[in-house]
Amino acid sequence: MKYNSICEYLIIVLLLLSCSASQFGWQEGPVTGENESSGYIEDFDPLTLNDDDIVIEPVDRTEPSQNPSRSELETPSSPLPGNEEEMIQGYRVQLLISRDEELATEAKKRAIFQFPEVDVYMVFETPYYKIRIGDCLTEKEAEQLMNEAIRKGYDDAWRVQSKIYRKSGSSSDF
Repeated sequence: MKYNSICEYLIIVLLLLSCSASQFGWQEGPVTGENESSGYIEDFDPLTLNDDDIVIEPVDRTEPSQNPSRSELETPSSPLPGNEEEMIQGYRVQLLISRDEELATEAKKRAIFQFPEVDVYMVFETPYYKIRIGDCLTEKEAEQLMNEAIRKGYDDAWRVQSKIYRKSGSSSDF
């Protein structure tokens, strides 16, 4: 019986000792909130640095922007003279729609060689790149261009309504 009580007493003492807080690594002294091992300097002021400041100047909204934020980015295959063309409602023929920019760029290059008589456009409407050709004033013109595209191997070509460039020498109106 004495053996059992000694074992019980020893187990209780070991249990109490194992539950006590560890004193390993304990430092005596005031708590300052600074942890030197973290590497952070809390009293750092970036305004005291002697570096170059970045100045962002306000944009004058009265002048037309050189990089308009449009949902449609059009890049024609030939340079467009600024004052000789105006944007009107018309038709284009869409040859390709893809999420892959490389594929669209290659298709645009191929279309430029296959359709040298018309402008080729790459239009980006999130998330798609679209290859479109022509600046057709009428549905009939667009239909003829679409049939030509189908003959040249663009089986999925179709006519789409779009803003087009109308040359100032053009006399037909809607």
